[in-house]
Amino acid sequence: MALTTVEIAASAALVGRAKGKAAPMLFNSFEFLLGFLPAALVIYTFVDRRVPRARMPVLVALSLMFYAYWNPRFLALIILSILGNWLAALLYEWTKLGIVITAAICGNLAVLGFFKYSGFIAQNVEAATGVTFYYWHYALPLGISFFTFHHIMYLVDLKRGRAPIYPLNRYALYICFFPQSIAGPLARWNEVMHQFGQPAFDRGWEPRVAEGILFIVLGLAEKILLADPLAAALDPIYASAANGYLTGVEAWNALGFGFQVFFDFAGYSDIAIGLGLIFGVQLPRNFDAPFQSTSILDFWQRWHMTLARFLRDYVFTPLSKVRIGGPNLRWLRMLAALLVTMALCGLWHGAGWTYVFWGALQGVALVFAAVWRRFLPSPPMLVGWAATTAFFLVTAVIFRAPTIDAAWHVLASLPAPPGLELTGSHPGLLAAFCAIIVPASHRIVSLAMKTPRASIAYGAAVLGAYCLLEIGQGAPINFIYFQF
Repeated sequence: MALTTVEIAASAALVGRAKGKAAPMLFNSFEFLLGFLPAALVIYTFVDRRVPRARMPVLVALSLMFYAYWNPRFLALIILSILGNWLAALLYEWTKLGIVITAAICGNLAVLGFFKYSGFIAQNVEAATGVTFYYWHYALPLGISFFTFHHIMYLVDLKRGRAPIYPLNRYALYICFFPQSIAGPLARWNEVMHQFGQPAFDRGWEPRVAEGILFIVLGLAEKILLADPLAAALDPIYASAANGYLTGVEAWNALGFGFQVFFDFAGYSDIAIGLGLIFGVQLPRNFDAPFQSTSILDFWQRWHMTLARFLRDYVFTPLSKVRIGGPNLRWLRMLAALLVTMALCGLWHGAGWTYVFWGALQGVALVFAAVWRRFLPSPPMLVGWAATTAFFLVTAVIFRAPTIDAAWHVLASLPAPPGLELTGSHPGLLAAFCAIIVPASHRIVSLAMKTPRASIAYGAAVLGAYCLLEIGQGAPINFIYFQF
């Protein structure tokens, strides 16, 4: 199976390194850590203490500057997106016409679909019909999936009568707040709106900022010391899989991508949470040691928790309420809704059949687990943990592989014994140990803040300094979820 343009772009985004102005301002770069962040803190500290009314406008301006660093042309997109949705909310408040909200949501999805899926759809229609379509090739705007979902959460809750109308600057900050604008966490409006504009550096700010710094240091360590070494080891393996050449050892090592994507995105989320705390905003947690789960149901309550919550409340629940069949089919409707929800979850991650297949497999596993829980006794915890971990690691190969064929080359090579080459200093072993044994980062930070000691501060300083030294060794590697 030949690589499509979309699949090649997705694969490149997974493995690409930041190069010059073509890349976003990465949290794991000197441009951000030693440039933008200190300057933003100086500016915002002055405004926070001297010009309280300017807190939100200044933070909006800083966030838009952060977003524009990658590609100033897309700055107009996020600004128009904010204005359009805010005006739609005002129009709905004035008219109470549900069609206004429906049209706004459809407009958001249409923009997302145009940028993210038009090429994928055109290529598949070409393959099915033989008719050639001409379409533009363009970069996917950073964070478009995430700020689209933020718009949808607010608009749906506004229509349900749960959300009020907010001033433009508060709504704009909800959409473009730079710690979360590109890759989350997906925060509901009622979790953060009330925090915007509050004093960030008034009395008692030191413990909150210290907590934020701990989150940032842990996030950098997850990304730089665990995820990035795995990326360097696994990228050549998946490149070989795309060409059909793979050994048994390589196939077993390829399973480490499940740990790579975990520490890559958990690291980003922790940095985002830490940055939010420094600027006086508590963002929701996104991971809770998912590799310690004993069932796939539990796993998806601990993995990318804010996305799972969005899918549950805004996709699964409405689908499960669709009245097809009688009351006796309610259970089957819920299972069908679960399958569709997870397939859409896969499609959200990328415009490729590998993502759809991966999402569908997650849905099948969740349905299987739900039926098992309803009719059969729970297996021993160790068995449940082993089955859950193995299933996710194996299916993560499909998520990572550029094509279905490449994923098959990896999976078909797994029956070959790995031999002794998996031992030694392979980065997957350290990542596996940390993912399975070490507590979730929020628990580590909570424990550190409950028992503050000088040794903790020194340890965090040493770890942070070591991460900075590692950053200085070469160009930072993009976060995986930046492509979504």
